[in-house]
Amino acid sequence: MNLARRFSRYPDRLYPNFRALFDAVCAEYEGLTAMRMRLADGEPYTEWRYRDLKRLSYAAARFMRSRGVGLGDRVAILGENRPEWCFAYIGAVALGAVAVPLDSALDAKGVATIVQASSSKMLFHSAAHAAKAATAASALGPGLVLVNFDLPALSDGARSASHATLSWNAAIAEHAADRDEDGLPPPEAIDGDGCAVIIFTSGTTGVAKGIMLSHKGIIANVNAARQALAVNKDDVFIAILPLHHTYAATCTFLSPLEAGGSITFVEKLIPTVILRHVREARVSVMIGVPLLFDKIKQGIRSELDKLPRASGALVGGLFALSSFAGRALGLPLGRVLLAFLRKKAGLSSVRLAVSGGGPLAWDTAAFYEALGLNLVQGYGMSENGPLISVNLPEYKDNRSAGIAVKYTQARIADPGADGVGEIQVRSPSLMLGYLNAPEPTAEAFSRDGWLRTGDLGYIDRRGFIFITGRSKNLIVTEGGKNVYPEEIEMKFEGSPWIKEVLVLGRRAGAHKAGEEVLAVCVPDWDRIAGGAPGDGGPGGKAAQLAQLARERVRDEVRRVNKELPQYMKIVDFIIKDEEFEKTSSRKIRRFMYRHYAEGGTKA
Repeated sequence: MNLARRFSRYPDRLYPNFRALFDAVCAEYEGLTAMRMRLADGEPYTEWRYRDLKRLSYAAARFMRSRGVGLGDRVAILGENRPEWCFAYIGAVALGAVAVPLDSALDAKGVATIVQASSSKMLFHSAAHAAKAATAASALGPGLVLVNFDLPALSDGARSASHATLSWNAAIAEHAADRDEDGLPPPEAIDGDGCAVIIFTSGTTGVAKGIMLSHKGIIANVNAARQALAVNKDDVFIAILPLHHTYAATCTFLSPLEAGGSITFVEKLIPTVILRHVREARVSVMIGVPLLFDKIKQGIRSELDKLPRASGALVGGLFALSSFAGRALGLPLGRVLLAFLRKKAGLSSVRLAVSGGGPLAWDTAAFYEALGLNLVQGYGMSENGPLISVNLPEYKDNRSAGIAVKYTQARIADPGADGVGEIQVRSPSLMLGYLNAPEPTAEAFSRDGWLRTGDLGYIDRRGFIFITGRSKNLIVTEGGKNVYPEEIEMKFEGSPWIKEVLVLGRRAGAHKAGEEVLAVCVPDWDRIAGGAPGDGGPGGKAAQLAQLARERVRDEVRRVNKELPQYMKIVDFIIKDEEFEKTSSRKIRRFMYRHYAEGGTKA
């Protein structure tokens, strides 16, 4: 496999800044569809072509400039995925300002905190987040300009009575021009090495940081994604992940637009609705987190379970044959044998699915492989814009996180005898630093300038990166053995009785230096309740349900322990009634649950 050739399947398009990028792509693809969205149930898609994208985005840029936003000034954006969100983002970076995408899950205090920390002059928001925006504006004073995507375009400038909020529609109408460039600084005035976007992320540490990414850095990562995934102007993407995440912004938003492709927006993040849009818009590329692909897999399996015995046996046989052909012979028979099933599921138009944001379960990858759908796993960090590695559509090992993408180098620092060490990366996409945080910025890099990912892993002779865990989550046993919690957690995937699990290390004893392994488990209460006795009154039934849950969880822990070496075995478990609190990218906020390491139930 000539990887250099695979990563150069298209000419490089490394623009000096975002203004130059959008000037070029909007001229090249002006008549092609850039975005589509159904604005109301039952209506056809409303479409925006590249000429519309430039007209609306640059009108937004002129409006920002008219309100005092200039080179380097910050502009916050808060809302669900929609074209206006993208136009505000493009308008900011094409003006030479800095876009600050906000997590829509933030409460009013969180919005105010980040708007203040970023010194944003303007906040674009949707009607759904108007109350948060108004609260933030009240807390921060009159200097913050609010722009509501959903206010009607009133001729007087469109201020709402309560919060002096401007109308997006009025602003765009007022600042439309015959020439898109009128009222904007020249492209050469924008420093491509300067900050274009600030991403605030708490990750799983609970400490918010503002990651500053440059024009050239993001553009290099966009180009790397396009090369690795073979994105072209015929591709139709679907925007499922929230665009305030760097993963979604780079791979779902900017990559298809840079290549002349199109983006389909969905009005509801429900698997059935998503699949309907996939079918109707003829989506060719789906980018999501593992949970999305797990849900779709479960839906398909649920429908297969309803088939009559003979039909079910036939489909099961086709799956088995496809799996064997792919595993033993390298033949993608599922593309032909199970084409009817992909069509019924609404996936017949999808040429590629990409999973990121967390480890993809091996059985999920194998399911889609057998189904004949090309699913690949990738890996990244916002600090690298974010893509670090990805499995190629034609060269992959989904047990791994893929191969370092173009322009990115990966190395293993201080590997142990097993070859495992910290994964470190270097690329032109590396962040400029954390906003106003020189010490955390310095800590994020090695002395020779490589990004310290905090992830542990190894690189095999083929170049595939394997992640074994997070260094900060590492459990060190009394015997000096390293235990990576994520490896144990993945053993519970597919469990019929445990919905979620978090593996922690706790001190093995007062006079012992090492740690032992503890599992905090959230049972699948609905499923367990289906087998609980129904008598004994409300209080008695609750006690019986709790006892049955304890027994089911203990059985699952014992099952997993049989698959683990002695030093990795779970010695205690705790049952947690409610699901873990997660980040908006569906990662458990591990730092919130360290107190669980103080108790347990013997396994």
